[in-house]
Amino acid sequence: MSYLGVPTKGRRRTDLIVAVTLLVLGGLASGLSREEQSRVEAFVRGTALYPFLELHRASTERTQVAERATDLQLERDSLVEVVSRYRALAGQVAFFRSSAGLDSIQLGTVIPAEVYPGRPRVGDPDVFVLRGAGLEDLEFPVGVFTGAGLVGVARGPYGRGVRGEFWSHTDFRVSVVTEDGTVTGLVRATRAEGDQAVLLLEGAPFQGDIPAGTLLLTTGGSGVYPPGIPVGTVRSLANSEAGWMKRYIVEPAIRPEAAGIVLVWQRPDLPPVLPNLDLANEPDSSDSPSPSP
Repeated sequence: MSYLGVPTKGRRRTDLIVAVTLLVLGGLASGLSREEQSRVEAFVRGTALYPFLELHRASTERTQVAERATDLQLERDSLVEVVSRYRALAGQVAFFRSSAGLDSIQLGTVIPAEVYPGRPRVGDPDVFVLRGAGLEDLEFPVGVFTGAGLVGVARGPYGRGVRGEFWSHTDFRVSVVTEDGTVTGLVRATRAEGDQAVLLLEGAPFQGDIPAGTLLLTTGGSGVYPPGIPVGTVRSLANSEAGWMKRYIVEPAIRPEAAGIVLVWQRPDLPPVLPNLDLANEPDSSDSPSPSP
């Protein structure tokens, strides 16, 4: 007769046999060469452990898919917020430009792509390769972003894809403006806070302060990045101040490791700023009457 929680003699004997067997097998495995141990490990993983490894892999993939779905939902919500924020402004701009007889503003298009970090230089976390259709027609350099914010810049073709740099790269620069449009400056990457890269806002006026939590957006002035893309939020004033300008530590809107599917900006074909002047039809100054004394 057996009682709950009290093992029987047969179960004790079985546990002892299993324990001794495992000890013997462990001793034999420790005496094998590295190559023989690898063969034994591959055999065990392909037979006894195979069902458990497959269950673990399926569970991991399911978790990753769920996390990615959540990230995509957040990106969609961010894009909806940006679109709703600027829809009324875009309508007003279109109305005033139409009233003034000007052409409508060309904002360009976007191309979806997938990010492969750490390439083409393996092990470099600040570079990436983009894969997707339509990237071969881009005019480089061009901005890369998601609904959450600016990711980096695409520099040029690389095989069937495009090579680029995250905002954490030392060569990254972008001109920004505060959400209310009162302060502009230049943002670059820095590791002054430790090993993890953050952004540094330079060129802010010395007379005023930018409150913590202020959102910084791309100005679009350089033609590399589209206007209105979130870059980051002001965290605090930097320790050092240069001349009559202040510097601020900025928390990036999106971390490089969080970028999976991105949007690549395809800038519009803008007409020349100055019209083509037909100098051949201009009157010759020598034929014009001279002013009377």
